[in-house]
Amino acid sequence: MPPPSAPDDPLRPPPPRRIGWMIAVLLLVALAALGWANRARLQHLTQAWFGHSAAVPAAASAPVATAASPPEAASRAPSALASAALAPLQLPASTASLPALHDSDALVLRELATLLSKPGMDWLVPHRLILHFVATVDNLGRQTVPLQVWPVRPLPGALRTMRQGDTLAIAPANAQRYLPYVKLLTAIDPQRAAQVYVRLYPLCEQAWRELGHPKSAFNDRLLAVLGSLLQAPEPQGPVLLRQPKVAYTFADPALEAAPAGQKILLRMGLDNERAVKDWLRRFRQALLAQLRPAASAPAR
Repeated sequence: MPPPSAPDDPLRPPPPRRIGWMIAVLLLVALAALGWANRARLQHLTQAWFGHSAAVPAAASAPVATAASPPEAASRAPSALASAALAPLQLPASTASLPALHDSDALVLRELATLLSKPGMDWLVPHRLILHFVATVDNLGRQTVPLQVWPVRPLPGALRTMRQGDTLAIAPANAQRYLPYVKLLTAIDPQRAAQVYVRLYPLCEQAWRELGHPKSAFNDRLLAVLGSLLQAPEPQGPVLLRQPKVAYTFADPALEAAPAGQKILLRMGLDNERAVKDWLRRFRQALLAQLRPAASAPAR
């Protein structure tokens, strides 16, 4: 399902609609940028961190993260654990000596080589890696992810479909296209991946600011997108398609309206989707374990 044509600067997506600041619908998935009212910010933040929402006082303030809870947690009542999210959290300050953002590819490649096998390293696009990573994470919560900003090479081959009469669907064989890349991901130690992310985070934050987000933290966006991905639908039967022109679209309007990250998961087949979600869940837990209370909440 090829995405629509990208804007002139694919690294800088069009500004989201604002209603104060930004609420997004949350990854890896129902994330589309909206606005940032304080109450909504905290509710979505607790969903991204703890898997369900918490009651939030109207006057509260916390770092933004737009999220939706995993399906299995959607009906849970707020717990004492969720109240911990009322205290702003942040990553510990990095003490690593880092190069300038636009000179960082060599360092990033060395760090990634500690995580990835040679096939995984060959899959990378080794230019502007941090900028492309940050832009891709952001776009996973939007309607499209322009291929030009991906830090990895596009999946080879075309979407495999099947037709029975007037019914068009994603073919089960399409999952085989994704399997080698799912294996690459799930072979990575989530704890080690979280450590590399924390070490390189100042570069991610700089890229986030350069892409037009000076008043928010990239880590909040990452947590939101992870939460969105974790709540991607899991269809038990064939995923039906339409082909109004050249590109395919989902026949179900709700799936077609989903963020790009959720659509990627839907295309890869149920077993692959669940394997990716399991890895993302463990990575998120490893990352959350490294967060600490902020010294003070920023004034807004």
